[in-house]
Amino acid sequence: MPRIFLSSLRSRAIILVLLALLPLLALTFYSYLHHRAQAVKEMQRDELVAARNLAAVQEVLIRNTRQLLVSLSQLPQVKGRDREGCAALFAGLLKQSPQYTIIAAADCEGRVFASAPAGPAGPVNVADRVWFQKALESRSFFVGEPLLGRISRKYSLNMSYPILDNEGRIQGALVAGVDLTWLGDLLAKSDLPAGAALALTDASGKALFRYPEPLKYTGRMLPEILVQAMAAQTEGVLEVVGLPGDLRLVGFTRLAPPWQDLRVAVALPKVQALAQVNRELRANLFWLGLVSLVALSAAWYGAGLFVVRPVKELRGVTEKLAAGDLTVRTGPQYPAGELGLLGQAFDGMADAIQERDARLKEGAAELGRRVRELNERTAQLEAAVKELESFSYTVSHDLRAPLRGIAGFSRILLEDYRDRLDEEGKRHLGIIIKQTQKMGNLIDDLLVFSRYGRREMHPKEFKMEDLARAVFNDLQEHEPGRNLQLEVKPMPTARGDLDMIRRVLVNLLANALKFTREREPAVIEVSGRSEGHENVYCVQDNGVGFEMEFVDKLFGVFQRLHPEEEFEGTGVGLAIVHRIITRHGGRVWAEGRVGEGARFCFTLPKDDPATTDG
Repeated sequence: MPRIFLSSLRSRAIILVLLALLPLLALTFYSYLHHRAQAVKEMQRDELVAARNLAAVQEVLIRNTRQLLVSLSQLPQVKGRDREGCAALFAGLLKQSPQYTIIAAADCEGRVFASAPAGPAGPVNVADRVWFQKALESRSFFVGEPLLGRISRKYSLNMSYPILDNEGRIQGALVAGVDLTWLGDLLAKSDLPAGAALALTDASGKALFRYPEPLKYTGRMLPEILVQAMAAQTEGVLEVVGLPGDLRLVGFTRLAPPWQDLRVAVALPKVQALAQVNRELRANLFWLGLVSLVALSAAWYGAGLFVVRPVKELRGVTEKLAAGDLTVRTGPQYPAGELGLLGQAFDGMADAIQERDARLKEGAAELGRRVRELNERTAQLEAAVKELESFSYTVSHDLRAPLRGIAGFSRILLEDYRDRLDEEGKRHLGIIIKQTQKMGNLIDDLLVFSRYGRREMHPKEFKMEDLARAVFNDLQEHEPGRNLQLEVKPMPTARGDLDMIRRVLVNLLANALKFTREREPAVIEVSGRSEGHENVYCVQDNGVGFEMEFVDKLFGVFQRLHPEEEFEGTGVGLAIVHRIITRHGGRVWAEGRVGEGARFCFTLPKDDPATTDG
């Protein structure tokens, strides 16, 4: 299905448009990532500025509270622990300072002796409060943790200062509790980014105050990675998982000395920081999708109008041409552009096909005539071959009777009339007997040559090494007393007619034995190898050899390279080899040098041989 879709011209036009739109899509996402990074940087910068501003607000609040407590600690009512005077004084200050939930004083034992608002009927002791203990211990101003007041019954951030007499002895401690609700309202009116959270922490990372929802998060530890960063740097920005559990961008800074142990952190959800960038991405993708839809529609209909329709028309003309109408053409009115050039090329092709068709018809008529002539000649040749084979068989058969008679009567003369014949007569009779034997051998070879040209083949696989040893052993029995050495090397398995290939080895090995009679010892080697789609087999000897310029005569009938007086034979053996190997679809050749031996090689196909008449 995908290949069918991609083969359509319209589909390819759509793909081209999509490929053209890919850079726009990539540019959109690149712009989004760039603006996203810029938005994160800008938000972190804004948070850091907000943290600095809020730290300044906190510093002013703490500084004013310290000044208030220092001033109160010097008043005689406080030093003298005047309960009524202090209560009136604290009440007046509390009325003028809505940021405080309580202003109170306690003696060295932690007993509250004056407060505004007034305490319960019973005594109130604050000796267990950290702000009280730190004020006495440090003899200085201390910012404590937010607590639920025992007198005010409100959550407040307590700040304390010791009360000293004129000799510097500790008489107790003053405390002013900053109203967390008032502090939250104050921060809400500042330029804190919408959705942002503010946290005031101590050196350990514990939230002394958190806006919004101060009661929910105050007293909890900030994330460890943020605590480590705040401990290592005076100010900075980073991305962490905030107290609510969402991913946040955080800017933090330390308060100025002497309150450098306090930190202010401003956090904003990352999703909120990227909201505008994400909206812009969605808008850009919407418009890009809309433009893509319009472009794809234009490509679909435009390709159909300007490409597909002309191509269909050309296809119709092509189908008519394929159906045999060689007169059909697309012109003479050709459209502009490549389609017009294609139409002209098509018409030129049609003209060439029409002209070639005319020539082919003429050639077909001439070829038909020649085929008929060839068939007639083939039939005549087949008849002649049959007649020749019949004649050869008849002649060979008919020649045997007179040859047997000549040989028989010649032997009778030698045996019965030996005493009446002189030596010259005996010699002539010996020549007659020898020539009749030679003629008989020649007739036998001709019959074998003829039989191997027409007999049916039965190919099968066999081991050439075993066949070579068996043939050599049979031939060796006719050569008693000779020093013969046969070396059979590993050869690939052969496939062919076993009887025919046996005849090939018989003729080749017999030749090797014949032409090595003058060698002591006579060394004969049979080897083979695999080459491509065929196997090669060779028989090599160290005999008398031959001149390579006469190699083409070796495989012809009655062709001899050596005088009959030196080496007997009919001159048909190698012709039989050539006919058998040719019928197997193989090749045969010879190599040699005078006095250095000869090498005869033949090939057999690895598959079943394609038999031929030869």
